[in-house]
Amino acid sequence: MNSFESLIAGLIADKAPITIEDARQLLVVPQDSSHGNFSFPCFSLAKLLKKNPKLIAEELADQIILPVGLAKVEALNGYLNFYMDRAFLASKVLLEIEEKKLNYGHAPQNNKSVVIDFSSPNMGKELAFHHLRSTMIGNSLSKIYEANGYKVERVNHLGDWGTAFGKLIVMYLKENLPLEDQELEKLSVKELNLLYASFANEAKSNPEIEEEARKAFTRLEQGDALYRKLWAAFKEATLKELRRLYQILGVSFDHYVGESFFEDKIPAVIENLQQKKLLIKSQDLDVVMLEDKKLPPCLIRKSDGSTLYATRDLAAAIYRKETFDFEKCLYVVDLGQSLHFKQVFEVLKQMDYAWSQDLLHIPFGLILQQNEEGKWEKGKTRTGTASLLRDVIEAATQKILDFIEEKNPNLADKKTVATQIGVSALVFNDLKNKRLMDVKFDWDAALSFEGATGPYVQNALVRLYSIMRKAAYTVDKNDVQWDQIIDDTAYELIKTLGRKEENIRKACEANEPSILAQYALDIAEAAHRFIHHNRVLGSTEEQSRLFLVQQAQTVLENTIELLGLYPIQQM
Repeated sequence: MNSFESLIAGLIADKAPITIEDARQLLVVPQDSSHGNFSFPCFSLAKLLKKNPKLIAEELADQIILPVGLAKVEALNGYLNFYMDRAFLASKVLLEIEEKKLNYGHAPQNNKSVVIDFSSPNMGKELAFHHLRSTMIGNSLSKIYEANGYKVERVNHLGDWGTAFGKLIVMYLKENLPLEDQELEKLSVKELNLLYASFANEAKSNPEIEEEARKAFTRLEQGDALYRKLWAAFKEATLKELRRLYQILGVSFDHYVGESFFEDKIPAVIENLQQKKLLIKSQDLDVVMLEDKKLPPCLIRKSDGSTLYATRDLAAAIYRKETFDFEKCLYVVDLGQSLHFKQVFEVLKQMDYAWSQDLLHIPFGLILQQNEEGKWEKGKTRTGTASLLRDVIEAATQKILDFIEEKNPNLADKKTVATQIGVSALVFNDLKNKRLMDVKFDWDAALSFEGATGPYVQNALVRLYSIMRKAAYTVDKNDVQWDQIIDDTAYELIKTLGRKEENIRKACEANEPSILAQYALDIAEAAHRFIHHNRVLGSTEEQSRLFLVQQAQTVLENTIELLGLYPIQQM
């Protein structure tokens, strides 16, 4: 549809004092389809031409000569409305989909690299349900950026360093757990979760244990052999479970890089800060003062020499720029870390790294669940009040499996299909919301096959696949009669398919997967309506309508994939 926007913008610019680019920026798609495919508001020209917008629109409508592809131009209340020739639009959109297949709407490669830091959980504990947001927003953005021509580096910045490991070490040793290699290899992340809970309980009656944990982490940083051995075992036990869950979610990473990776790179960061006279002492801490930016001091190093999150993030940013020479580096981390990233980005700016402006925090709200009192809240993994992601996935899978057993008990590979529908339902329930919103999770709403849900979108794709299977052939484009697919429901579906490039671009520019989720809903709704109102197989228009079904299937399938959902073919 972008080529039509350029065409119309050129027609307007030829007759009015406005550039093609400005005209294109002002073009809108009317909410009421009876007002055309594109509408140009003439109000911006009123001051220049010293005329009423209504009169300007009428004069332009009389002057513009319509090329092939445009059926009508009409002036209405200060707007210039353009109507496409339906058969021309159908051929233009559907033939391009046929040619480009799943890559329809994708931008060409731009030789630019983008680093996307997402999921990035802390080691030593299980993934909670609320970790789904960073994981799946980042996963979708990775696919969206690739569709926009970028080379994407997917980074899982693991929290494998810090006082939390001191806590685990302290509790592990207190409980006299095995230290033999073969026993440590059997360690599970579930056991580590119990150690966290034990530490939290003991800290209530024994506050001194917090200082023990800090000292334990200092010993770990200093290279204590036993502590390093335990740390490595804790990390491996967590990674084993993480990889299992990522596989179920359909998520992959190019780089698993823990905070510990940057341990030997931190001295250079400290030296750089000292050389630039940015590091000062404040209450036995090394900090960078940011008061001129109305930010609190950025903590760099503790009095015992231990480093902090900010120190490691500074080292990581410098490493990523040197390694990937990124155009952008995105940090998909919850809204609560906004201050932290403002501080880190500002420190890098003061270190004279011009590329610090290319670092972007992509914040998001929380996943909230109702507690026993009916209050919506975010659970905490370490205190045992959070739903674990594995439990939620298993519960969603079972609910869908029960539904399949009732509706389609003979479906092949039911458990796999149930998992894919269940996971997709959880993901779509998240991504359909603007990322800054908090998401209240409701089982019945998320897993419904009606309304704005993942199963509803997947079901549209299943129906399209079902028609193609029953037809048992694909249509040659030369056999399509375009005037057979210009009824209202076919036309609305074709127009929706033609907006794929625009929606991918907008989702990328705004770092907002919800734009693409809404687009998937639009396609699904248009496809459901078309199938409901038009008999495909056995109709006199079978080949033409089947060609539309083929292309709708292609566009919906790829849109689903870009969101990180499973494009299932049967349910």
